[in-house]
Amino acid sequence: TIPQGGSGDVAIRMAAAKASDAMGQQLLVETNGAGGGTVAAKMVMKAPPDGYTLFHSSNGALAASVFTKKDLGYDPLKDFAPITLVAESASFIAVSAGVPVNSVKELVDYAKRNPGKLSYASNGVGSFFHITGETFKAAADIDLLHVPYTGGKVSIPLNDLLAGRIDVFFPSMTLAGPHLKGGKLKLLATLGDKRLKRAPDVPTIAEAFPAYKPMPSWFALVGPAALPRPIVLRVQSEMAKAVADRTVSGRLEELGMEPGGGSPEELAATMKYTVEFIGKAVKALGIKPQ
Repeated sequence: TIPQGGSGDVAIRMAAAKASDAMGQQLLVETNGAGGGTVAAKMVMKAPPDGYTLFHSSNGALAASVFTKKDLGYDPLKDFAPITLVAESASFIAVSAGVPVNSVKELVDYAKRNPGKLSYASNGVGSFFHITGETFKAAADIDLLHVPYTGGKVSIPLNDLLAGRIDVFFPSMTLAGPHLKGGKLKLLATLGDKRLKRAPDVPTIAEAFPAYKPMPSWFALVGPAALPRPIVLRVQSEMAKAVADRTVSGRLEELGMEPGGGSPEELAATMKYTVEFIGKAVKALGIKPQ
């Protein structure tokens, strides 16, 4: 799975625990965020197609990395068998408490008055946070310094945001939730299409800054390309039941996630759309593979 401690990590661990009960076999979740998840992706791509080694990731390793990583070594649309969407996740535009703004409009105005002064964090080139930051910069016509963190852990840039070493970040509710009352960060907008129950006063990006169209944010489960159809359907079925369980789905919704569980075909279409979306964004922004 992808970065430890993030919303996707929480989602797959909850779903795997529930699915383990139904399948009568423990599903082990191993974190490997190296290369923004691309190292784990290549491991799974080369794994025997027996259903014992699967890959859970955000759209970073399964879409964005196509355009942002040199010598990626795989094609997410050809080298994996889509199984199911685990969850969709809404992130926020958040700023450190010391940044003198209280809305997206104020952030944009401040950044324009102080070009290059503000920084934003990501957990690596090609990650969701990187593409989000660059597309937001372009939509707002502002200059923010990109600070990519290595190792894949999203908790590190969040801690630096809380400490004031980074000005802007795009955390999920999973990351931001424990700090909502601490006074060390401010949520300016959610990048989802509806306000969240835990932060009802935080507007959607469509309300706060309609010029910005955020990239899709999701977490999915895939396997090696040759994974037999019966195995794909068995895993999809059990994962769908797991995320639909009221205990799991309720917790996911508390964390700002929409439970998934759709068909392999639906995931394939989502992946294709996201690759096309990011490809257009990367081309327009002139982002080069690194």
